Amino acid sequence: MAARFVSIALAFKRPDNTDTQMSEWTGVILAAGQGTRMKSDLPKTLHTVCGKPLIGHVVDVMQAAGAQRVVAVVSPSIAEMPELVDAVGKDVSIAIQPTALGTAHALECAREVVGPAQTIVVGAGDMALVKSDSILGLVQSHAESESVLSVLTATVGDPYGFGRIVRNEAGSVQAIVEEVDATPEQKLIHEMNTGLYCIDAPWCWGQLEQLEISSVGEKFLTDLVAPAASSGRATTAPVSEVTEALGVNTRIQLAEVEAAMRDRIRRRHMLAGVTIRDPETTYIDADVEIGRDTELLPGNHLRAGTRIGTGCEIGPNSILKDCSIGEGARVISSHIEGAEIGEGISVGPFSRIRPGTVIESGAYIGNFAEIKNSRVGSGTHVGHFSYVGDSELGRDVNIGAGTVTANFDGVNKHQTVIGDRVKIGSDSIIVPPVTIGDDANTGAGSVVNRDVAAGDTVIGVPAKPISQRKNRDSGDDSERG
Repeated sequence: MAARFVSIALAFKRPDNTDTQMSEWTGVILAAGQGTRMKSDLPKTLHTVCGKPLIGHVVDVMQAAGAQRVVAVVSPSIAEMPELVDAVGKDVSIAIQPTALGTAHALECAREVVGPAQTIVVGAGDMALVKSDSILGLVQSHAESESVLSVLTATVGDPYGFGRIVRNEAGSVQAIVEEVDATPEQKLIHEMNTGLYCIDAPWCWGQLEQLEISSVGEKFLTDLVAPAASSGRATTAPVSEVTEALGVNTRIQLAEVEAAMRDRIRRRHMLAGVTIRDPETTYIDADVEIGRDTELLPGNHLRAGTRIGTGCEIGPNSILKDCSIGEGARVISSHIEGAEIGEGISVGPFSRIRPGTVIESGAYIGNFAEIKNSRVGSGTHVGHFSYVGDSELGRDVNIGAGTVTANFDGVNKHQTVIGDRVKIGSDSIIVPPVTIGDDANTGAGSVVNRDVAAGDTVIGVPAKPISQRKNRDSGDDSERG
């Protein structure tokens, strides 16, 4: 029976009652900055949070919130990196900002790629924590107020380093004042700009052309607020959670954002029916799927591409990456990557299952076993201290302790094929290419370097059928050479 997975969707779903007209907007992600404070050769937005690049999180949330298209504005050097396509996906359009001349200039560089869109939602490529609910709230507020520009804001205890939202006596937004330009009174304001905007595109393009270049030689989107406010057509909407305002400029902030994302992911899984015994020592990447009634013991690392079925027990101290774990399986203190583990299987402790491996339901993998690019049939046991590589193991096979498939001759990898109900004796060494037929046996310590017929028992170095050994021991000249 194929394993069934009950997925806990970590991407935000677009509400069914979202107004169709509201959803007609294009997302623009500003990601041309190099992030020099990261002290890295890798562009800032390609650094990962919970297994996914920062910009990938922003793409996901914009698409989940209903963006008809998403455009990423990047520098020429980033555009040439294959990691960019991996991070944003093939559906995202790319615009180039040749020179870093500010956020407003970056948006201008996206104009032709954005095309005839009437509404755009603009955000930074490091806003990994923003939620689709907040974007939807911003778009709705924008539509209901008939504004030309709407700003997503957050109220925090210490907004140091962020632009302050300045309002008039009636409470209407008037401007965004950056930290360096703020007066002592303005620095007491706790409402800050998150850097995410909803803007009427036709109005925006005209205003961008009129913006003045700042004293540092750049044009900033924050300067659009004043002309919108002067006509009474600027508004704000709050984030649904204050951590959404966190951005990334340094490795310290990257760690802070990761911690917040990790906590958010764990909470979602627990609310959906997953038991996490020690959340603080459990690390789950963004796209991991876990079925209900699965229990995660302390010390686990569940990395990108992992799918876990219902009713499993994982850990303690297991590392899973890009693998599938069937219903009711147990993985104890083991490392599994790029493999498929069937239903009800127990793996470990201290085993390693490597890419390309399929463990069929009903098999058993014990302690200190390593299996690579192999298929292990139902009912087969690989109990302990064994290496199985590039092999096909049939049903109900028993692999004795210390067995090694010597699959690599120094140049090429070779395959071992073992039939059903075969018993491999302890400390056997199998030197492929070798096929061992159904119901065959190998004696302990045998070196098998040639095919074994079905039903035969082979022993020795090199391994030969018992019948031949008997003939040799009785003095048969044919065995004396």
